[in-house]
Amino acid sequence: MLRITLSIITKNEEAKIKRCLDSANVIVDEIILVDTGSTDNTKQIAIECGAKVYDFPWTGSFADARNYSLEQATGDWILVLDADEYLAPGSADAIKEFISGPPAIGRISQLSNYLDNGEIRYESVPISRLFPKGVYYTGSIHEQVVSDLPHRMTSVTVYHDGYFETDKTGRNIPLLEKELQKDGNNPYLLMQLAREHKNKQDYVQADYFFSQAYLYATKLEGYYPKLVVEYLYNLMKIGKLDTGYTVIQAEQNQDQLSNFPDFHFALGMFYMDYVLSNTAAHIDKLPRIEASFHKCLELGDRKEFGGIIGAGSFLAAYNLGVFYEVIGDHKKAVEYYHFSAEHDYQKAKERLSSLING
Repeated sequence: MLRITLSIITKNEEAKIKRCLDSANVIVDEIILVDTGSTDNTKQIAIECGAKVYDFPWTGSFADARNYSLEQATGDWILVLDADEYLAPGSADAIKEFISGPPAIGRISQLSNYLDNGEIRYESVPISRLFPKGVYYTGSIHEQVVSDLPHRMTSVTVYHDGYFETDKTGRNIPLLEKELQKDGNNPYLLMQLAREHKNKQDYVQADYFFSQAYLYATKLEGYYPKLVVEYLYNLMKIGKLDTGYTVIQAEQNQDQLSNFPDFHFALGMFYMDYVLSNTAAHIDKLPRIEASFHKCLELGDRKEFGGIIGAGSFLAAYNLGVFYEVIGDHKKAVEYYHFSAEHDYQKAKERLSSLING
């Protein structure tokens, strides 16, 4: 019988640690919790939940703490979670199914909530968190697993709310800057630093790091589609639409991007801004708005790629509704608002009600 160890590192997580451990207790045989200096009740709560708790002085590296926790594990398989995550219902069966197969690095869907212009949005990110004992981590921050095993997608989902209305940039930026001193052309680190500045709404500084990440990327990276999409959104934020148009022209036929709903969603949003920025000069790009959102619906939400929940469904349909309403085709606007509203999207319900009631 294969045994599973939950590996987790913490510091001052008393508000969330019980939720995390309770969600995993139904599937794991052992909980290894490594604490890096809590001054609250995190460790006591973990002990009450059945965890084996170890202290580990913080070294400035998440990989060091992760690897120490992996050294304490006795299970055949390791499940890694953070304190601000918890397993979705049904994950236990999905984990059992995956570990019964050949050894591999299991990628799970991390579903995070965040605020976007006052709306709560959800983003799915595939992350490597389920693997046989013997795998280890590298990297001070945004640490990555090191293994020759193949990476395979699982049907496991974890909910994550660690970045919802919180600010971790003060912790993350110095760690990323330190890593970049060792490898200043690393596109992954550059992208992560760009994202941290974007989260601070320092879009100009984010632009510098996004542009550097885009420059040094080989286009073969698994995160490359996400890099291009986030770079485009940041360019929109600072009004560098000509640069954005150049990026789109270079990337629109890339295989990695052509099947990524979020890329086409970003194109639809970009062309809205592009046409409005100079309608006389760019009016010929108007059909690209419609085509981009239709492509999103054609692809649908693609869990294996991650991305914004709804980019391939209700959000794309809502924006098509807006497009058709603006050009005066109210019949089509109602059709797509109705599609979006059926997915319980509140803004679509409001627009649909407004149009139907005249």
